[in-house]
This record gives sequence, C-alpha cells and structure tokens, in this order.
Amino acid sequence: MSARVLQQGKRAHILRLSLLATPDAEGVDMTQEPLPRKPEISRWRKLILIRTDRIGDMLVTTPCIRAIRQALPDIRLDMLASAHNSPAICGNPYLDGIHVFDRRHPLSWGKLVSRLRAERYDAALVFNSNSRSASFLSMLIGVPERVGFSGAPLRGGRIRWGYGSTYTNLPRGGGSVQVTLDMLEKLDAIGIPAASPHMDFVVPGELTQAMRRSFPLMPGRLRLALFVGNIKKVTKRWPVEKFRTLALRLLETEEDLDIVILTGPSDQPLLKGFAGVSNPRLSYFTGRTLQESGAFLQTCCAMVAGSSGPTHVAAALDVPVLSVTTRYSATVWGTLGKYDDCVTPDTDTPDMRGIAMEPVEAMVRKFLAGERARRMERGTD
Repeated sequence: MSARVLQQGKRAHILRLSLLATPDAEGVDMTQEPLPRKPEISRWRKLILIRTDRIGDMLVTTPCIRAIRQALPDIRLDMLASAHNSPAICGNPYLDGIHVFDRRHPLSWGKLVSRLRAERYDAALVFNSNSRSASFLSMLIGVPERVGFSGAPLRGGRIRWGYGSTYTNLPRGGGSVQVTLDMLEKLDAIGIPAASPHMDFVVPGELTQAMRRSFPLMPGRLRLALFVGNIKKVTKRWPVEKFRTLALRLLETEEDLDIVILTGPSDQPLLKGFAGVSNPRLSYFTGRTLQESGAFLQTCCAMVAGSSGPTHVAAALDVPVLSVTTRYSATVWGTLGKYDDCVTPDTDTPDMRGIAMEPVEAMVRKFLAGERARRMERGTD
C-alpha cells in the first residue's frame, strides 16, 4: 500500500473520530438559549444549508429552502445532505448545488471538507444542529456564521463539551410544535420571512407520464396505497397482519376500490404477510427509487401509512395521507394537508403495534366517502 493511501486513511480516521466521538467530559452549563449574535443576512453572498439525517427530515425542511431563496434570490444556495436523504432534494429548483456526506465512506470526507472550504461560504444554516457530525462539519468548512435550528448537541440537558461555541446563533421559534412551522418561525426570527409550509418534492414529468401509462387510472375507480414498510422499526410501524386485515375488509365492501400494497426495496420480506391473498383488485408495487415511488403515489387517491419518509413524499405531492402513528409523531412530524388524517394510540406510548383495527378502518372509510363526494361535486371520476 502506498504512503499516499496510508496518509489519506489516517486523515479520514482522525476525521471520523472527530465526527463520531462521544466526549466523557461534562458539558458547559448552557441550554438551548439563543446566542446573542444575530446573522447579518444582508452580507450573505454564498450560503450552505446542512441537513445530514433522514429522508423525512429533509422533506420537512424543503419549505425553508424555498423561503430562503425567495428572501435572498441572488445568493449562491447549496445544500450539504446525507447519502440517505439527498434523493429528497433531487431536482429542487431552489438549490444551486448539492454536496453529499456519506458516513459509510470515510475516505471521501477529507475531499468533501476541502471542497467546501474552498467555496468560502458566508454562513451555514444547520437544520439538524443537535447532531455532532453536522455540527462538526459546520465548523470544519470554515464559515464565519453558523446558525443552528435544532439546538446544539446535548448531554444531560447541557451542551456537550467542545460544542459550546459551535453556533453563532440558535434562533427561537414562535411556539409551534410541528417541525416545519417551528423551523419557519426560526427563519423569521433571523430576518427571513416565512413561506408556505407546503413541502417540495420533484418527480420528473417523463417519469410521471410513464407511470400513468403503466398504471392507468380507471374511470369511476379509486386507488388506495397501503405503505407497509419500515421493516427495521418494528415498534414504529403498524403490523403487516393488520394491514392485511384492513385490505380484505375494504375490498369486501368498497366495490369501486383498488388497493396497492406499497413497499421500499428493503421491505419486501414484509409481503410474506399477504401470502395466500388473491384478489383481482389487490396488487403490489415496490419503488426502486424515491422518485419512482412518488410517481406511483400520484396515481393514488390517498396513502395509508405510518410516520415515514413516503408519508412526507405523498404530502409533498398533494396525495392525502392517512397516518397510523404515535401521538408524538402526529404532533411534531404530522403532515398538514387539507384531507390528511391520523389514528394514534390512546396513550403516549412510542409503540404502534397496539393500535386497533376499528379506528383505522373508520378513518379510511370516512376518507373514501368524502373523496367520492368531492369527485361528484367536481363532476369527475
């Protein structure tokens, strides 16, 4: 192995330790109070946004991207995303560039940081600022102003040792609990007027047309998607057995209804829960990409799902979302569509497996009845 490769590996290892280490020292006695220095947005010419967590987190941040572009139309606006959530902003018209931080490939981190430092950004807005890796990245790229939208990394209610001076500003919101509204209020606090909370997600037009040709909409019929995925999060998804029972009950009485069981590529083992089910109005779809799943959702009248990335994809595409989720997720991460609805447990438990069939079935039937009435009023099928 060459000395150059060894040197690159050593630098990547040091960077990885810096990003992932958990200091044992006590944090300084600071909470998430806003720091005194207010960003000087009138001086910004190049701005980088940072969000390095999940797909749903990125989607709920897209209204903020739009608000920043509308307030500062002439600046260079880039996003530092994770390898996992970057598909959520593919084609976003408000961004000039997207940089990807891939935790799985530490040898790429040094080049990424060097490239970002060379851009000489005026400021960084970090939307998952409670993440140690996102916080450290914001310092490494050498921007003079760093604004954190979810506080600094905490330990025991105190800012972790070494992160007390990461952010030049931690803005307060106006009291909203829902995550998008909270971020928009914090933007407003630093001088960027709030935009509509509607999320943005781009599906290429040719993909939309191809999906409609492959899955044509039949006159007089309703197509309902049931997303049964999130295979790794056993307690945070409604059991596939209950989805199966729900589908069979609906097909028995809703004669104009077609149901599609929707999964992601890693969720296909869950389809074993539908083994032996045979109905000409029940089919299955697995999106190979996020955009492909979105294109298919555009052919549906609604989606029934737990709190997941596809939930926010549907909402961004104005597909009504019928959520089976926890109270916390409904309050903080819930979608804001006009016809969206949800069923939660009777308690604050984070476990969704105990949610009964009857309220979910009632929610879906109520939506279907309303959708038929709306179509009659519009005079369309």
